Amino acid sequence: MTASENTDHHPFEILQLAFKSRRLAYFANNTGVPVDIGVFAVVSVDRGEDMGKVVAKLDHSAVSADELEGHFLRMPEDEDIDRWKLNREFEREVFAYCATRVQVRSLEMRLTDCEVQLDRNRIRIFFTADQRTDFRGLVRDMASAFRARIEMRQIGVRDDAKHKGGVGICGRGLCCAGFLNDFKSVTLKSVRDQGLSPNPSKVSGACSRLMCCLEYETDFYRRAQKTFPRDGMKFKLAGRQSSVRSCDIFKETVSVVFEDDGSEEIIEIEEFHRRRTMAAPPPPEEKKQEPVSETKLRTAEKPADENQSEKKQSKGRRRHRRKKSRKEERKN
Repeated sequence: MTASENTDHHPFEILQLAFKSRRLAYFANNTGVPVDIGVFAVVSVDRGEDMGKVVAKLDHSAVSADELEGHFLRMPEDEDIDRWKLNREFEREVFAYCATRVQVRSLEMRLTDCEVQLDRNRIRIFFTADQRTDFRGLVRDMASAFRARIEMRQIGVRDDAKHKGGVGICGRGLCCAGFLNDFKSVTLKSVRDQGLSPNPSKVSGACSRLMCCLEYETDFYRRAQKTFPRDGMKFKLAGRQSSVRSCDIFKETVSVVFEDDGSEEIIEIEEFHRRRTMAAPPPPEEKKQEPVSETKLRTAEKPADENQSEKKQSKGRRRHRRKKSRKEERKN
C-alpha cells in the first residue's frame, strides 16, 4: 500500500526534509513513530532511498498528495550513517569528473554542486548557464562512468549563491544560504522607496543581483511615504503658514518652520495631522484668577436676601442721620 493510499484512512503528519544541496521536500509519516525536528530520517524516493534532515512538521491537511515525494521509512541506522558519510567523499569524485568532461566537451556551463542519493541510484548535478545548453553527451559520459541515473538541474544565480554560501556586506552569512526558502522579486523601486543610492556595489549581493534584504523593510517605508509629508512641502498648521524642513520616520516626528516668525518646532506626526485640520490656533490657556479677599469671600458666601436686608438698614441709618441734622439746624 502506498503512502497516498494509506493516508485516505488514517491521519498522518508531514515531514519536511532538507537534503545536502539545501533542497526541501515533503514526506508522509504514517508509521506512527514520532520523529523530532532536527534529526535525520531515511525516506523513500522515486528510485530507492535517501536521507535528509527534518526541518519542519506539518499537519496532513497542510500539504496535498501531489506535493509528497515519498514517505518516512525509519530512523537512520549505523549502516545508513556510514553510507551517508561515504557519499560525501563520492560526491567530490563525481564533481571533479563532471568538471573534466565539461572542459573536454567545451560546454558553456558552470558547475555549482553535486548530490548523491543515499543508495547511489541517482546523482544530481546543479549548474548555471547564460543560455540553453545541450548536455546530453555529458549525461551519457556520467551514466557510463557511475552506473546511475544522472539528473542535470540548471539553476539561477541566486540559487547558485544559496548552494555555495558566503558572507554578505553586512558581515553575516547570506540570507539565502541560511533561512530563505523562496526568493521574492526585488526591483529598483524598493531601493528608491528607502532613499538608498542605486550604486550597484552598495545594493547588490554575492549573486550580483539586488540584495534580498532590501525587501524586508519595503512595506514599512511605503507606509511612511503615505503618512509623512515630503521635505519642503507647505501646510497651514492651525492657521499658521509653515513648511516642512525634515521628517524622522523612526522617531515619528516632523520638523516644521513657521513663516510668520521663522520659529522651528518638532511635532509628533499625530499632532501634525491634527493641526492640519484646525482652522485657527488653539485657544490660549485661561489666566489664573486673582486670590479673593476674605471680605469679598464673606459677601459672596452670604445669601441674596441677607445682602438686601443689610443694604436697607444702611439706607435707613443714613436717613435718620440727615433728619437729625436738620432738626438741630432749626433749633439754632
